[in-house]
Amino acid sequence: MPISRRTFLGSALISGAAVGTGVLSGCASESGTTAASSAAASPLAGASELAISAAELVPLRLFAWDGFNGEALFALGAASSQTSEVGEMLRIVQTINASTGNPAEPQVGAFDTYCAAFGAYGDRLAQLASQSNLHPVTARTRYLRASTYATQELFFVLGSGQGSREEEVFDKVESRWTEAVKRMTPAGVPFQVDSDFGPLPGWFFAPEDTTDPKPTLIISSGSDGQNVESMQFGVTAGLQRGYNIVLFEGPGQMTPLFKNSIVFTPDWDKVVGPVLEWTKARKDVAKVGLVGISFGGMLCARAAAKLKGLSAVVLEPAAWNFAELWGDQKSVGMVKATAAIPAADKAKAAAELNAGFAQAWPSQPRTLQFTIYKRGSILSKQMQSDARANKPPSDYYGMLEALLRFNYQQDYAAITIPTMLTENEGDQFFLEQGAAAFTMLKSVPPDQKVLLPLTVSQGAQLHDQPNGPQVAQEFIFDWLDTYLR
Repeated sequence: MPISRRTFLGSALISGAAVGTGVLSGCASESGTTAASSAAASPLAGASELAISAAELVPLRLFAWDGFNGEALFALGAASSQTSEVGEMLRIVQTINASTGNPAEPQVGAFDTYCAAFGAYGDRLAQLASQSNLHPVTARTRYLRASTYATQELFFVLGSGQGSREEEVFDKVESRWTEAVKRMTPAGVPFQVDSDFGPLPGWFFAPEDTTDPKPTLIISSGSDGQNVESMQFGVTAGLQRGYNIVLFEGPGQMTPLFKNSIVFTPDWDKVVGPVLEWTKARKDVAKVGLVGISFGGMLCARAAAKLKGLSAVVLEPAAWNFAELWGDQKSVGMVKATAAIPAADKAKAAAELNAGFAQAWPSQPRTLQFTIYKRGSILSKQMQSDARANKPPSDYYGMLEALLRFNYQQDYAAITIPTMLTENEGDQFFLEQGAAAFTMLKSVPPDQKVLLPLTVSQGAQLHDQPNGPQVAQEFIFDWLDTYLR
């Protein structure tokens, strides 16, 4: 039934007041998700995958709350790239749970403890690293692990009582990363490119000290990935296989976001474009591929559709519509319905929705407040400001309005280069959008497109396979070799 302007205006306040438990409901739980069908069979698939229970989707329960558990699993999986240590991770988890009692619905104090524990361990490692200059390998690995543990602190700081420290914590993540890559062999090379969104910093990594042209992969992180986390998403695997690797920090990410409050743009071609131009100008670069990680897997569909000079793209995992993933579909629908109404009416609708949302805010669980802060601050400078100040979001309507722009259905249809999409069993964020996105690849020859399922039986389930990074990279680079070598 169509929503009239009168119906919308009459129900906006009610929706705003009742929004709480619906926001991101499709993204908040790791349980109860079923395996998605896919267009490609996994070489490691087995009959057991036909009867995977919800409990089996989570490989290890370190924390009772899915949010803490999911991020800790990523840090645990980082051990495969020597950017974390299993024993250190388990000890930090023990420390946190001993202090908090491991609540299923953590409050501000539990967020404080989580951030403090990871922060303190990372700080000690960074101090040890600074004393290891006579032993560059030791210094490098300590700085990498210290950066990883600071990413855990950074991820959850907006849920703590010290959200104003977000930029300060990011500085720790970035400075330790910089110290680590200085000690790589060869060392990482920093660069900066101009863009419509201001200067974008990046890093170039070569597998060896030669100027021979090599296959090169540009890696685009997602909404909350840091440079150090890209080690397990292609840097380590690519260098081992003789690839050059290029990282960059775009709007909505890292330096542009945390230092300059520049939020995401859906026009990712205008972000990847300058990076691609800089990359192809190098004499040691041959064919160039692009991989988008997490939210980057959605964004890079536009880059793949519009940019010339890419030989292949991997969208890991694939998704195409951000608004459909937002759990508060009632408010999303209201914002859609008012997109074209007169400005005065639209302003009134926004004010009513925002007022209702603010009224409901104090009664919402801290975990939900954190999720809205975290997912909203990448889209709205005002949301970032409110989150850092621990205030109720003052422009929820504006944030949802920005969210609606991230729709890539037409971009998938326009991609013509070889394309791999990945889809994780039990993906708690992107659900089954990968399978839908695969059907949209109308312009890619059938023998040049693949949907790769990553499954429980491989140990590569859940969003971005937190505990199966090597499994994913083996499949991805074997496929890339066909088009980049």
